[in-house]
Amino acid sequence: NTAGSINSTVSVNTTSGFSIVKWTGTGAIGTVGHGLGSGNIPKMIIVKNLNGYDWQVYHSAMGNGKYINLNTTAAVQTSSSRWNDTSPTDILFTVGGTGNVNQSGIESIAYCFSDVQGFSKMGSYIGNGNADGIFCFTGFKPKFVLIKQAIGNNSTNWSITDDKRLEYNPGEKILYPNTTAVEDSYDPIEHLSNGFKLISSTAGYNDSGDTYIYYAVGQSIVGSNNVPNNAR
Repeated sequence: NTAGSINSTVSVNTTSGFSIVKWTGTGAIGTVGHGLGSGNIPKMIIVKNLNGYDWQVYHSAMGNGKYINLNTTAAVQTSSSRWNDTSPTDILFTVGGTGNVNQSGIESIAYCFSDVQGFSKMGSYIGNGNADGIFCFTGFKPKFVLIKQAIGNNSTNWSITDDKRLEYNPGEKILYPNTTAVEDSYDPIEHLSNGFKLISSTAGYNDSGDTYIYYAVGQSIVGSNNVPNNAR
């Protein structure tokens, strides 16, 4: 892909709004083609320097002047060195000159995700600190939900819930992808037919006034016609 100032190698599925991008860093501000195209603007980009550094996450709900680490509990941080305060387009995304995302002579990988109606959605919510928590509308039945407290007073884990390990509400099975821990017997959300609902006031999911980001994925697009979207 030669769309950006830095050439990249891309594997892309435009139907599911997902691409994997590889490039060799320049150590200077540049742009990288992601291959999604056709109005598919990445709402979340996860970047990993293949020689080290933390996993760097761009999420549209945080804005282009901020990033968060996928492998730590740290909250969102402000820096222009990751995305150069520039939002991605449907053709390319911008990287700064820092080694975290664009180390000179070192390869990096990016996983790019765009919203696809009825299949995937990235967004945010503000917690209400109540066990009768926030409802997040996705427009589909979530099969996988990734949540992270982005702005707040606590350093909390990323969390994953899904509809495979337990197929009923509440599921009471959760994974923390930034740790090596086995699954926890705790589920802070309910998977519903058109979104998910918080059922916990715990800081990692629903602290009052704190901002949380999420990535939700639904049923397969291909072959999903006439499949009823019942709650988990």
